[in-house]
Amino acid sequence: MSDNPRAAAKSVALSIVPRFRDVAPEMGIAVDYFNDEVPGRFFLPEVMGGGIGWLDFDVDGRLDLYVMNGCRLLGTETDGPAHAPHLFRGQGGRFEDVTVFANAARIGFGQGCAIGDFDADGFADIYLACYGPDGLLRNNGDGTFTDVTNSSGIDNRAWGSSAVWFDVDGDHDLDVYVVNYMDVTKDNALVCYFGDKPGYCGPGDYKATPDCLFENLGDGCFSQSLDRLGMTADNGKGLAVAVVDLDDDLQPEVYVANDMCPNFLFTRSRIGAHSRMDSLYAEIAVNAGCAVSDDGRNEASMGIACADFDNDGRPDFYLTHFFGHKNTLYRNLGQLIFVDDSRRTRVAATSYEFNGFGTVAFDYDRDGWLDLFVANGHVLGPLQKPWEMRPQLLRNDGSGRFDDISSHAGSYFQEMLLGRCVAAADFDADGDLDLAVSHLHRPLALLRNDTATQRHFLGLRLSTPDRIPPVGGRVIVMVDEHRQVVPIVAGGSYLATHDPGILVGLPGHSTTVPIEIHWPSGRVDRLQLAADRYWQVLEGSAPQPFTPLN
Repeated sequence: MSDNPRAAAKSVALSIVPRFRDVAPEMGIAVDYFNDEVPGRFFLPEVMGGGIGWLDFDVDGRLDLYVMNGCRLLGTETDGPAHAPHLFRGQGGRFEDVTVFANAARIGFGQGCAIGDFDADGFADIYLACYGPDGLLRNNGDGTFTDVTNSSGIDNRAWGSSAVWFDVDGDHDLDVYVVNYMDVTKDNALVCYFGDKPGYCGPGDYKATPDCLFENLGDGCFSQSLDRLGMTADNGKGLAVAVVDLDDDLQPEVYVANDMCPNFLFTRSRIGAHSRMDSLYAEIAVNAGCAVSDDGRNEASMGIACADFDNDGRPDFYLTHFFGHKNTLYRNLGQLIFVDDSRRTRVAATSYEFNGFGTVAFDYDRDGWLDLFVANGHVLGPLQKPWEMRPQLLRNDGSGRFDDISSHAGSYFQEMLLGRCVAAADFDADGDLDLAVSHLHRPLALLRNDTATQRHFLGLRLSTPDRIPPVGGRVIVMVDEHRQVVPIVAGGSYLATHDPGILVGLPGHSTTVPIEIHWPSGRVDRLQLAADRYWQVLEGSAPQPFTPLN
C-alpha cells in the first residue's frame, strides 16, 4: 500500500452520504476557549486547547455538557467569570448555561475533563485536569457542585492533560488516573525557530512529568498510589488515556498516549518478569508492540480511539500524530500482542497532511463497521504553514480499511480550523452519535449527525449494583450473521469524556437483536432486545426500555 498522501484523495462512492451540521449557536451553546495567547510569547500551554465532558448532572434524563476554559497563564491580572468553565444544562431542544447557578465555575487553565461518580451517590462528579492545580467538583445532588479539591486530597500541581475514572484496584469504587504532560514553566519556557520564524517548542525541549493515580479511600478522600500499584514508567509525556480489557479476562488495561516518547500499556495479566512482585500492574507496551511505530520510532501520540475496527472480536487502537507523520492503527492480535497496521488500513495515507488531536470511533452509516472522526490543527504557531486544518471523517470500507470522505460530510469539514478535543454523545436521542468539538480561535462546535439511513440501531445504558461503570466488560451483538464485539471503554479521544452509553449500528434486517453482556464480575447476561430503541440494563436484572430525552 502506497504511503503517498494523494492516495487519500481518491473518489469514494457512498451509498449513505454523511451529513453533519454545527448546531451549537441555535442550541444555545456559545463558548470560546480562552487560551491567553500573547503574540510573540509562544508559551506552550496556549496552544493545546480545552476539554469537554458529557454528563447528566441533574439526573433528569437529558444530557448536559461541561466545557473547560483557560485563564491567565502568567502575570497578576485578575480572572473573572469570562475565564470560567461552562456547564450547559440540556433543556429539551436547547442548552442553558447554568454555570453560576450550579457553582461549577472553578477557574484554572483547564485541559482535560473527566466525569465519574466517585462517591456512588448516583450523581456525576467532575475532575478538572489543568495546567497548574487540578480540581474536583462533587455533585451535591441538588443541581449544584462543591469544590472538594483540598478536602479530598487531590493534589496534582503538574501539567495535567487527560484524566479517566475507573476502578483501578478492584475495590468497587472509582479511582482517577491523571495523565501529566511536561515540565513547562515561565522560567524554562523557550521559543523555537523553524526556518527563520519563531514558534512553539515541542516535547524534545522539555522534561517529562510523572502521571498521577488518586486511589479512592471510600470516605471522600484519595491517596496517591501510582508507585504502590506498579503504574510507574519512565519519561512519559502523556496527552491521552484509554481504559479497556484487551485480552478477554475482564480486567481492564490502561493505555497512555505519550508525545514523542514510547506509549504505556499497564496490565494486571502479566505480573512477574515485567514488574515488582508486590505490584498490581506491569507496564508492557514495548513487548506488546504498541509503544512505538513499526520501524521503532517514537511518535507524537495525542488522541486515542479504541474499538474493534476489523471486526475480529478484539479491540484495536487508533492514535493521532504530528503533521508530516502517519497516524497509527495498532491491530490487536490477541494475548496482548499488537502490530502496527497503519499502511494496510490506509490510516497512514489519510494522515500525513494533518496534525491530529481528538478522535472518535463511531458507525456513522450503521453498517456494522466503525468509522473515525479526527479533529486537526497544527501546534507550531501562526507563523508556520500549514496552521489551521480541516477535520476528517474516515469511512471504514467493511474490511478494516479507511477512506477520507470528508468532502461529502457537510460544510464544517471544509473549514480550516485548529481542532482539539472531541467528545461523543447522542444528545438528540435519535440513535446516532453527535460530536462536540473544541477549537482555538473559534467557538465550540456541536456537530449534529443528520445522516439518513434506513438501517437500525441498538442503544444500551449499562449499570452495576454498586454503581461502578462496567469498564473491562464487553457486549456481543449478533445481527443476521454479523457479529460485533463492543468493548466497554473509559477515556479515549483527547481531554474528553464521552457519554458512556453504547450505540451499535445494525446492518441487517432483523428488528430483534440477540446480545451477550460480559460483566467485569464474570456474569454473562444473554438477552433478546428490540432494535431502534434504548435499553437500560442493570447487571442480573431484566432490561428496561426507555426513551432518552433531548
